[in-house]
Amino acid sequence: MFTILITGGTGVIGRHAARLLGKRGHLVRVLSRRANPSVALLRGLSNIEYVQGNVRDPVTLARAFEGCDAAVLSHQFQNFPVENPKTHDTFDAVDRAGTENCMRAAQHAALKRLVYISGIALSNANPPHPGTAAKLAAERAVFESGVSAVSLRVNVVYAPDDKYFPLLGRAAKWSPLVPIFGNGAARCAPVHVGDVARAIAYAVERPEVGGVVGVCGADEVSWKELLLTVAEVGAGSKRWPLHIPQGLLYLAGAISEKLPAPKLSRAAVTFATQFDQRCASPNCDEVFGFRVMGLREGLRAAFGD
Repeated sequence: MFTILITGGTGVIGRHAARLLGKRGHLVRVLSRRANPSVALLRGLSNIEYVQGNVRDPVTLARAFEGCDAAVLSHQFQNFPVENPKTHDTFDAVDRAGTENCMRAAQHAALKRLVYISGIALSNANPPHPGTAAKLAAERAVFESGVSAVSLRVNVVYAPDDKYFPLLGRAAKWSPLVPIFGNGAARCAPVHVGDVARAIAYAVERPEVGGVVGVCGADEVSWKELLLTVAEVGAGSKRWPLHIPQGLLYLAGAISEKLPAPKLSRAAVTFATQFDQRCASPNCDEVFGFRVMGLREGLRAAFGD
């Protein structure tokens, strides 16, 4: 069994991975910016511990990585994907520089295994975006570290405890209309967080697997189809799209960027409306040999009645 550090361990992907790894007998160390985090999903697991630190602070990382065999790097900045340069919550500061800090700590701690949580959009041609450059640089740092490593390029993730999809499912019970950003034509292969956690566990435990592995669900759909399916599973009946023009979204993003704590940005609109997130081979089911859930099956498992 391994001692495993998870950066971003209190986030959606991180906490589900921590729970599964803990149940598989590993000692899991969760990195958190807070001194005493309370993560409901991890309560009652005796082999889960917390360590305070920040991927932007190399001193705290040295303590966090010390004594670990492996690390899962699933960190994201607060309010992702809306950057806030005023607080240094940006793709470059967290994804690139933060991961490079982790690599130096991993090398010093002589880690045996690294699993980097990246994005499937890196596999496809996309519009220019700060997230793409930052994550590609982070991925490169992981593979150049000299530590046995794999990058899991994860598709759109849904979970019973994420901050968006369950809310949409509940709202659909009261409204027949589903807001769609732009034309909703961008493609994705949404994946249940349980399948993501399983891919992470197998990636940690199988050091013979390296390179880039996709983590995608069984069904490829448009964003419009995804959101309507989420709403229909949540409401139990058919729902209809309400398209919000992309130009209006960019205007709202430009205004929001001027606020102290922006809730939207023009780059976030691009991220949500233009990124092609089709899956690229090899996918985790091919590499690790487990069946990934289809969309409706996964949504019912996540938050369907």
